[in-house]
Amino acid sequence: MASKSMRASIYHGDEVRPRLKDYKPFGQPVPYGTDVKGVYFDGYPQVTKQEGSKPAHSVKVEKDVMVPMRDGVRIAADIYRPDVDGKRFPAILSYFFWGKEAQEVTRWLPEQEYWDTPFWDGSLEAGAIDYFVERGYVRVIPEPRNFGKSEGTSHPTTEDTYDVIDWIAGQPWCDGNVGMIGACGYAGMQTDIAANNPPPSLKAIIPFEAIIGTQEHFHGIFDCMKMNILTARHGNDHLMPDRHAFSPLNIFSLPPEELEAKVQEALDHPDIKYNARFYAILKYPKVLPMMFEELLESFHPRPITHHMEQRIPDYSNIKTPIYISTPWNELLYTWQTFEIWEKIDSPNRKLALWPSKAPGRPFVAYSDEILRFHDYWLKGIDTGIMDEPPVKLFVMGANKWRFEDEWPLKRTEWTKFYLHPGGGLSVEPVKGRPEPETFTQPAPYLDPTVYCLTYSSEVLKQDIEITGPMALYLEASIDKTETNWMVDIADVDEKGNRMLVTTGYLAAEHRALEKARSLPYRPIHQRQDPVPVTPGEAVEYAISFMPSSNLFKKGHRIQLIIRNQDDLLSRLGIWGVYMLPGMQTVKHDIHFVKSHLLLPVIPADKK
Repeated sequence: MASKSMRASIYHGDEVRPRLKDYKPFGQPVPYGTDVKGVYFDGYPQVTKQEGSKPAHSVKVEKDVMVPMRDGVRIAADIYRPDVDGKRFPAILSYFFWGKEAQEVTRWLPEQEYWDTPFWDGSLEAGAIDYFVERGYVRVIPEPRNFGKSEGTSHPTTEDTYDVIDWIAGQPWCDGNVGMIGACGYAGMQTDIAANNPPPSLKAIIPFEAIIGTQEHFHGIFDCMKMNILTARHGNDHLMPDRHAFSPLNIFSLPPEELEAKVQEALDHPDIKYNARFYAILKYPKVLPMMFEELLESFHPRPITHHMEQRIPDYSNIKTPIYISTPWNELLYTWQTFEIWEKIDSPNRKLALWPSKAPGRPFVAYSDEILRFHDYWLKGIDTGIMDEPPVKLFVMGANKWRFEDEWPLKRTEWTKFYLHPGGGLSVEPVKGRPEPETFTQPAPYLDPTVYCLTYSSEVLKQDIEITGPMALYLEASIDKTETNWMVDIADVDEKGNRMLVTTGYLAAEHRALEKARSLPYRPIHQRQDPVPVTPGEAVEYAISFMPSSNLFKKGHRIQLIIRNQDDLLSRLGIWGVYMLPGMQTVKHDIHFVKSHLLLPVIPADKK
């Protein structure tokens, strides 16, 4: 079954490269006092004052040390410390449930690149071990209660994190100063304790790749990646350690007849009915109870207080020095990191924005940056890191780094690029009322081919930098009551090679805006019951892209791709990175005049 458009083309996910190949980030020392405003650096710039910690110690390992919690439950921790008797050191804690035994692999497995290598294990996120111990830190990696060798059958609590930090600070090998590191779930545990009465001994946190955020950016499409992570179907991910007991989830406390009605509603929906994997999740709820609950709740979204079993904290309470970061265009982290950044009200905050997609695993990249931050706050070494501007970003396309003072950038020139019939993309408005352009997406169980429409600028006569949040305002009609909008911005070079810059998503039924919180470049959508679309009616969809930064070079083109499916047969699709496929055949009409991209153009002549 083919798309019924003269201009529609086939979307192949592998033809739009999601990350730079063979790029290895590295630190570039910058002498203290250098004017860094507007300067590009080949590596991530590091203003240097005092010399940081140097490798001077061998590593002593203590396995399965039992740490008492206030209620008597003991959790198991592995401790890696300098092999020196009678001396105290600051400690760095990494705390989450990806298994302390598995994190030990970090000591010998070289960093594996995302997408380009088969052994990338996204669960190796506790951070480097020997690197820090050799430089005079104790590394502590526990398993939370109810997991692995730890005791207990209840869910880990913020109080547990407090007790672990307090216990570490009181050990004869610790000088009383404790920091935290770790990505993804390990980041969530850091922001949770920092926002909820942290112990005085917690001096700094580095929650790289935060997965929790405020959940403000809601697009209404079920993200299958979370389930694939938890079932070790994402890359080469490993499973979490054995869980002694499962706490009852809220969904199971509903009256039986109400729960049965919710399940039946979901089972009758084409997206579930024709997808055996998700049909089975609803038929066998105790196999993956968390996914069962999230899948059901996705049909009637409501404001949330927890995400993936972690509480959403009040980030404005965080006063602990914090260094957060995200890669560009990473659905798990990018929006969430900016949500946190905007809420933190502290002068001691720093933000790093990395090349697109996740860095390698084991998570050992940027260890020198982590060391500089913790040397400052845990050892009192004035490394120069706190003299740097607060934002450090990577500009794709240029493939260079620079400092910024704020986010979004004050010098941004918000520019509309209009969609033109025939596939054009221009700052010039569309004249007249041209006919819509169409692409029809078959139900993927009938034809897995993904169809799309593309809109490209003319060949650029000069470099154009786009850095910041961005949005698509799309006027369109469909012949069903729902569809999923998935939109990409790509950098197309002279040979036609495409590099992904950013992606945005919106379920048509969740187009309603939170007008009080939305900004033109950052539309926010309501978590509420779906509102069906009237077939054939032209509707404006405000679609938020993940913030990004890219220099479109002279001779390149800016390209917008509009589709409604992920390519499940692409490498990312096979890796488990995709949205729940829409299982209906849908005709999409793209209307002109109003449809435009709102892009954050950074003028070349302004710093």
